[in-house]
Amino acid sequence: MKIKFCGIRRLEDVAYCNDLQPDYLGMILSEGFRRTVPIETAAKLAAARRGRTALVGVFVDETPEHIAQVLKQVPLDVIQLHGSETAEIVSGVRWRTGLPIWKAVRVQSPEEIAAAQQLGADRLILEGHVPGQAGGTGVTADWNLIAGARPSQSFLLAGGLTPENVAEAVSLVQPDGVDFSSGIETDGVKDYEKMKQIVTIIRGGYHG
Repeated sequence: MKIKFCGIRRLEDVAYCNDLQPDYLGMILSEGFRRTVPIETAAKLAAARRGRTALVGVFVDETPEHIAQVLKQVPLDVIQLHGSETAEIVSGVRWRTGLPIWKAVRVQSPEEIAAAQQLGADRLILEGHVPGQAGGTGVTADWNLIAGARPSQSFLLAGGLTPENVAEAVSLVQPDGVDFSSGIETDGVKDYEKMKQIVTIIRGGYHG
């Protein structure tokens, strides 16, 4: 079970990840969101990373050319597309970057999941839907809908996951991994104790 901590913005957040070693550390690299990280800051955060945690750059409706430019400053391991990107954009980003591509889906129906599986991404992020919001809302996904859709593609479950509900979510949905942002925050900033709880729950013990 993979663990992704997203919305990382501060050196303290990176230090928490260095200690806890989630599988993935995500940064929002498109402008206009509460957790957006300026590219210069993202480069500093990336340089502070230690251990095996892979770095995920989250982009919302950006061009493949723009994403490739960001890669020149920030050494990403995975590209996560979090907008209304098409199969052509997915293909273009892969061609420009050579990196694995993840595609987020704000799930409202089984048909959306089926359509997302045709976009050519390497992995899906399935999360709750909030009109006009691109993610990080803390709204729980429809676990029963996702479980019933039985996605054939590898996916991470996101949206409103917390230390209190993640075990139930994993049991019902059976994702390949879990993705946290607001659920590991207190008063809008990352909370080490909540992050540690997640690692303990998912891995059966703290292995930092």
